[in-house]
Parts: sequence; structure tokens; C-alpha cells
Amino acid sequence: MIRIILAVVFVILVATFSTLNREEISLRYFFGWATGPFPLFLLVLACLVIGMVLGFSVDWAASWKLKSKARGFRKQVKKLQKEIESLTTARTQPEPPSSPPEAPKTTAE
Repeated sequence: MIRIILAVVFVILVATFSTLNREEISLRYFFGWATGPFPLFLLVLACLVIGMVLGFSVDWAASWKLKSKARGFRKQVKKLQKEIESLTTARTQPEPPSSPPEAPKTTAE
């Protein structure tokens, strides 16, 4: 329900912004290139959309890199757990130390 309310508010704000900024503009570039006239709100909204797309793509790339690293760590953890299991099952109980040799008895003569 909150998403619907936020979407309606966003649409109202965009519609209001668009009606208030309907002035015709034209852009001039280097070497005499120019655009035909178009409403100002189109330029602002296009810049907003391009910025959002670039931001999401950068965030997605960083997220993908972190997920890839996490997958590698999970594999390493499983490998180390298997190694621990194999070492604990292969380990035998240590043998008790043998009794020290008895000292030769000397007889008093």
C-alpha cells in the first residue's frame, strides 16, 4: 500500500514539474551542432533517468563482484571443513608413553 501511495505522489510530482517547465529550449554543441527546440522538462528527466541507470549499473557491478567473492569464500570454507573432517577421522589416539627403563640394580658388596 505504501508503494502505491509513493508511486502516486511521484507521478503527481513529475506531472507538476513537467507542466511548470514547458519552456522550449535548444542545445548548441561544438562545431555548430544544435538540436531542435524541445521542452526543458525532457532534458531534466532524461538526465535523471540516465543518472539512475548509471548508478544502478555501477551498484550492480559492485554487488556482482562481492557475490562472486562470497562464492569463492564459501567454496574455500567447504574445502577446509572437509580437510578438518579428514584430519580428525584419520587422527588416532596417541599411544601412552612407554614406561621408563628400570635402572640397573646395583648390589652392595
